[in-house]
Amino acid sequence: MEIDPHTLQQILQRIYQQMRCPQCGSRVPVDFSSVQVVADDAMLLQLKCDGCGSYIVLHASVAGSGKDIAEVEEVATANISSKLNIATDEAKMVTEALKESDGSFEKLFEKYNVGKDNNEPTSE
Repeated sequence: MEIDPHTLQQILQRIYQQMRCPQCGSRVPVDFSSVQVVADDAMLLQLKCDGCGSYIVLHASVAGSGKDIAEVEEVATANISSKLNIATDEAKMVTEALKESDGSFEKLFEKYNVGKDNNEPTSE
């Protein structure tokens, strides 16, 4: 799905207004770098709470993309996450990486230094 930068910024602002950390309840920063995947009617974001340091993986459904109503009704009850445009090899790679990280996204993100500032010391 093609989203212009202005629309994307509006979506991110809306998420910021509504998003609270499930661990500590504080606001979670949301910006362009949080967006990891954009699919037909959904986005996958990786967020980090500044309050407690928790990582949050957020699946956001994007409504009003201008699709034909008949097409929308057809997938209204479908699991939108199954509509992500991801290759089978990529899905297997993510599954294996999660297995190696004992199913923990936090360990997986740490392994690949995702979400770390360049100034922060690594645990390696």
